[in-house]
Parts: sequence; structure tokens; C-alpha cells
Amino acid sequence: MGIENPRRKPHRIKMGGGDLNLKKSWHPQTLKNIEKVYLRERKAEDEKKKIAQKMKEIEEQRQMKELQELHEASGRIKKKQERLDWIYGGPAAEGENGRGSRGVFVGQEED
Repeated sequence: MGIENPRRKPHRIKMGGGDLNLKKSWHPQTLKNIEKVYLRERKAEDEKKKIAQKMKEIEEQRQMKELQELHEASGRIKKKQERLDWIYGGPAAEGENGRGSRGVFVGQEED
């Protein structure tokens, strides 16, 4: 044993480099996995918010439709006809020259 040097630091043996599980890809405490969990939770929260917003919009539309039906039943406003004739009628359906748009697709030249 002898005389020990006071300036010399005692030699400490270090075993292992910490928790070896932190080096595993499946470990829940790795930063990569913590980030994945955070992003998935955030995505789930955003999805819930979107669903809640959509439900709110649907409820508002339903209430507006009920009010409109009540006004139509009481005679305050005229009843609306829900038709799609505006899609099929008008200048787009016949084309500018009145032949219809089929001539262009068949290969006929435009005048």
C-alpha cells in the first residue's frame, strides 16, 4: 500500500455506459419514440377538432333547414325547388355557336 500521492485522483472503475435500453429502437424513452408519440397524439387531437367542427357545421345546417321549412310552412317565404337544371341549361350546355359541345369531341372543326 505505501504512501499515496495527494494530487492523484482515485481511480474509479466505470462499468457500462448507462442504460443500454436507451439504445434500442423499441424503447419508449428514446427521443425518437417520444417524438413519434407526440406527433400521433397531436394528429389525433387535430382529427377530433376537425370532427367536432364538422359536426357543428352539420348541426347549424340542419337548424337552418328546419327554420326555412317552418317559414315555408307558415307562408312567409316561397318554397324553394331544389333542382339541378342550372347545371344542364345555359350557354355552357349548348356551346357558343349553338351546336352543343359534342361536335368538338367528335372531331368537327369549330366555325
